[in-house]
Amino acid sequence: MKTPISIVLTLFLLNSIVAEESAHNYLKPTEKNVVYGMDHGSALLLDVYQPENANGYGVVFIMGTGFTAYGEYDDVPLKHLDVTLHLNKVFPNFMGETYQLFKPMYDKGFTIFSINHRLAPKFKLPDQIRDAQRAVQFIRYHAEDYGIDPKKIGGMGHSSGATMIAFLGMLDDIADSDSYDPVHRESSRLQAVVPISGLHDFHRAATKDTRGTGAFLGTIVGRTISWQPEGHPVYEAYKGASVIEHVTADDARMLIMHGTEDSAVPIWHSEALAAALSEASVAHEYIALKGATHGSLVEPIDLVPCDYAAEWMEQALAQAN
Repeated sequence: MKTPISIVLTLFLLNSIVAEESAHNYLKPTEKNVVYGMDHGSALLLDVYQPENANGYGVVFIMGTGFTAYGEYDDVPLKHLDVTLHLNKVFPNFMGETYQLFKPMYDKGFTIFSINHRLAPKFKLPDQIRDAQRAVQFIRYHAEDYGIDPKKIGGMGHSSGATMIAFLGMLDDIADSDSYDPVHRESSRLQAVVPISGLHDFHRAATKDTRGTGAFLGTIVGRTISWQPEGHPVYEAYKGASVIEHVTADDARMLIMHGTEDSAVPIWHSEALAAALSEASVAHEYIALKGATHGSLVEPIDLVPCDYAAEWMEQALAQAN
């Protein structure tokens, strides 16, 4: 029987990707496709990157994908999308790095958990957030297995992943001490978070952004703002999806970074988050990355974002209660 040419081409492309990954020295997970939850028979997966010089701290990493996926069987897993974007040169110089964003943290000894979550348009907010909370609970329940302190878990994300990570540092804890599921009894909150280039104000983006983002946001929220006047219930859905609407004084410490030349997610999203954190007296640091676009740096800068984030996270988790 002849081998179909499509299979031959697929194998060739896969081999090419593996070879290029090796050439770029991308990190390989120590555990792959760990099931952290199930949704009606569909597994929610995460990869674990455990360094030899583990420092006892964990970091949840969420890659950005605009909250969406095409919905075909060949969708790239979210937990592997960062490498795929590099290999396809979508992010040729990803925020000043030529490797996964979390590599500097891994090099410092952090155990990294890169997660998948459900995506729009099939799944709407808050499904994505609930998945991420479940991942945190799962990691905390298995903290001893991974050699990390359950009270010192941080998070980092880019783009929509930054939005998710910010939520994990501020939403009310969903731990249920009476749950039959021991994982669900664990805390869903992170102790320190690094949102990079996040979208934090859905309401303003849908109503005042002139770039036509309203329809896109509608696929994520599940409702579209069109003729409705201010005060209509539809606006509450967009405010509920906005990180800045959930800021309270007990939120996790944050390091916010955003490129000054970001045309995909305007920098005012991070400016608004920093302002809301200041008003609530939440410990945070905000850095505008000069010349940075949504996924790359136009010119070299002294502050390499992910290197700085690794230093910041180490200090933040050391101080966490």
